[in-house]
Amino acid sequence: MTSGNFTGQSFVRNFMVIGLLCLFTPLRGQAQSCISVSPSNLQISFPTQAVGTTSAVERIGLTNNCTVNIEVSSISISAPEFVLNYGWAPVTKVPGSTLYYAVSFRPDGANTFNGTFTVNVDGFSPIVVNLTGTGYAIQATSSLSATSFAFGNQVVGSTSAAQSLTLTNTGTASFTVESVYADPPFAVAGFSGQPTLLTPGGTIPLQITFTPWSQSSYAGTLVVTTDVLPPKGATLSGTGTPPTSLAVTTYPTLQWATQGFPYNMQLDGAGGKQPLTWSLANGSSLPRGLVLSSQGRISGTLASSVTPGDYSVTVSALDSSPRHQTATAALTLPIGAPTGSACANIDWNVAGTSTPLTDLMDLGTGTYYGVQGGLYLNGSNVMPASHDSDGVGFAQSIQPLDVNGNPDPNGQEVLLLIGMSCALDTSLQFIQDATAEPTLNPSLVIVTGAMLGANASNWSDPTFGGWVDVLDFFLPQQGVTANQVVAAWVLTTDGHMTGTFPDDMTTLQSEYESIAQNLHSFFPNLTLAFYSSRFYGAYGNGQPGDASPEPYAYESGFAVRGMITDQLNGEPDMNYNPANGPVMAPWVAWAQYDWANGLRARSDGLAWSCQDFDSGGEHASTQGSEKDANQMLNFFRSDDATVPWFLAPATSHAPSSKR
Repeated sequence: MTSGNFTGQSFVRNFMVIGLLCLFTPLRGQAQSCISVSPSNLQISFPTQAVGTTSAVERIGLTNNCTVNIEVSSISISAPEFVLNYGWAPVTKVPGSTLYYAVSFRPDGANTFNGTFTVNVDGFSPIVVNLTGTGYAIQATSSLSATSFAFGNQVVGSTSAAQSLTLTNTGTASFTVESVYADPPFAVAGFSGQPTLLTPGGTIPLQITFTPWSQSSYAGTLVVTTDVLPPKGATLSGTGTPPTSLAVTTYPTLQWATQGFPYNMQLDGAGGKQPLTWSLANGSSLPRGLVLSSQGRISGTLASSVTPGDYSVTVSALDSSPRHQTATAALTLPIGAPTGSACANIDWNVAGTSTPLTDLMDLGTGTYYGVQGGLYLNGSNVMPASHDSDGVGFAQSIQPLDVNGNPDPNGQEVLLLIGMSCALDTSLQFIQDATAEPTLNPSLVIVTGAMLGANASNWSDPTFGGWVDVLDFFLPQQGVTANQVVAAWVLTTDGHMTGTFPDDMTTLQSEYESIAQNLHSFFPNLTLAFYSSRFYGAYGNGQPGDASPEPYAYESGFAVRGMITDQLNGEPDMNYNPANGPVMAPWVAWAQYDWANGLRARSDGLAWSCQDFDSGGEHASTQGSEKDANQMLNFFRSDDATVPWFLAPATSHAPSSKR
């Protein structure tokens, strides 16, 4: 597989660069004298890997030590058992910069496989890295005693009776259970949290509970991951109902706190007469540095001497009724060590003011620098009915396709995920969770094309090497083609955005529209595209290399909305309806909206703690990626323009939400 063709413009550019290389670099055959390669021995040996599973990635780095730019024209992999994870060509690298490619090993048989990863640099000898790995047959299998758990109605602020689930090794070889998790308001107990060897016939008994914090319907997935088997899971559902008396409705596990940094979280109650008066129950205390106000806010700066771990605290709420109802709740406050990111930025204000930023959904008809909030027009979070109807129509017309794009009941439908590194973190976790979801459409293949450094400015360019990766690597590696792509999800911004709102979002909005047009051009059967804006970015503010600081992470939501608004207003470049002229783009809409102002939770409870991010504050940590992926999975399995093709036919008629 190679990286595709050059345009006439890029041919001229490459010709000029080759001329410079002839003047300033060694002759072909001695090319590597000013390009250093990692690994220096040009050899990657992967650990033994179970057939059908994918190894951890290995990186190949090329550093330009030359005095002029180098042009990487193409890449190729000689054996299908070795797959590309990220890194693209063509691409220009300036002196002193490093280009990274990531490859992994996915054996399709119990054999030893050999291959090569080749990088072609104009004016230089090909750089060839040898790849080797051995696959082994899997003798282990697993089963769950049930794949669906319905908790029915549960009073907000209370915890359901536990339902039992048993994980069993039904194979003839051992495997290691690496994780068992369910996202709030569902919880699972019975797994230690540490990798656990499960021998043939061995079992792990699990207990699942449901603790709703609002009066709404919830869906979730319990996910089991192992070292050698695909993720396995069970569908979870339940509905929160109003309390008949005063209840503490805060979820029992609070947002994470960080040693030595500020903390701020509001407790909630329902079922009694407001206002509520809060206090710590007798004998209960908060970790040093934190206090609970009578208004129910836990705040302060956590002492750096507090040991990381889970802390129990019991709170009491007293209502204002003549009966003075009281309610108590046992809560858990998890505490983590400093991550290295800007953990003091637990929320962010409008520039030059003390007014906290408000997420678009809660902002509604309120304004940010004179511009209304809301995900759609006029401060609304509900899509206009006619646009929604068109999206549902496209969704209901999606069907399995063969490799040539023809309807085929044995064919496949592809959801393509594209974006930057933050999107990569979320999309990999989303794929794991969706793969474990029993109600997933068996004809659906989810392919991620998100990559490190792939910003909106890159994806908006039809000659960007990332599109080459999608077409020549990422889709074929999953056994599908461009003709089978029916929908896309997009999350990307531009690095180091500058300027004053709203003009600073003009370019980003234009790039989002160009991405939509590129999706239409490259994938002839793609009719739906869902966009997410950046999640909270202030934990990265001031950190080296941060590409999405506040307030630009927040403002990217306005760029997404502006793109959708252009389509709603009938802009010809965003037209999706052939009755209105040439089709230039797919139908576009919001996917999950994930921005919340740090620990200042929005109305649906979403908040971001510093522990949700890595040391740079820009990328999500493992727990942050899972939080984001959960939002994403909930969107795709509930939205009326995704349910018909995302879920299996037997479940696709379930009630679904509208944006």
